[in-house]
Amino acid sequence: MREVWIPSPHYSTSRSGYNKVVLHTTEGAMKIRDLGAWFQNPSAQCSSHHGADNYERGVFGAYVYENHKAWTQGNANPYCLSLEMCAYASWSRSTWLNSKAVLIDNAAEWVRYCVDKYNVPWTLLNNAQAQDPNVRGICEHVNFGSWGSGHHDCGDGFPMDVVIDKARGGSGGSTTSGGILMSSDVAYYEGKRVIAYIAPNGNVCCNGGVVDPKSNAKSGLGLDIDQKTGKKTIVFTNQGGKVCVYEQVKGSNTWTWDDLEWTAK
Repeated sequence: MREVWIPSPHYSTSRSGYNKVVLHTTEGAMKIRDLGAWFQNPSAQCSSHHGADNYERGVFGAYVYENHKAWTQGNANPYCLSLEMCAYASWSRSTWLNSKAVLIDNAAEWVRYCVDKYNVPWTLLNNAQAQDPNVRGICEHVNFGSWGSGHHDCGDGFPMDVVIDKARGGSGGSTTSGGILMSSDVAYYEGKRVIAYIAPNGNVCCNGGVVDPKSNAKSGLGLDIDQKTGKKTIVFTNQGGKVCVYEQVKGSNTWTWDDLEWTAK
């Protein structure tokens, strides 16, 4: 990860830890140097630790030292490491996937860097978890709600599932890594994004939580949410070729096994 140092005067020297890895969109600046110039503006009164754009692969703007507190997510600032992506929250998923590959790869590299350096878990935080200073994991600015200044980035179209897949060693979507075929899927319910994916160890996960630690998944993961009942359904194929189905009803934290007795052929 190569940094371009553009120091911002907007920061605090004290912080409370490295609990959360947070992604943002700039809603304006489209290059890391332009973003750096804004963070240096006395009237800006904001900053971020790093920035990434869609023009320079592997090159990151560095605006605030990581051991200092950047000013970008309100009350959550003391606990966060922040990346400003030169992007708009209004972008659709197709825009991200079809024309922002460099930025997606940069975001994935930054997430991996933070996770490895500070031993942050791969948990994708829900709103309640993000707003708990003691919970560690990965989230977007929107997850902080009013506690984090009430912003809506990175937007409903942001492919967090692809970023996490790449950060964990995949290539986005389906890929072979460490001998296990990984895949991911995303669905929306009541305006919220739900991400399911196969981790490198074969565990099937949903929004960072493990569906079944003995899932031993191989491929074919799919996620569906009934828009009337809120019931989630995950389907995948395990290493033995068995088609596996798990379901979770709305309001429950438990996944139930539905054995269709099918084998993939």
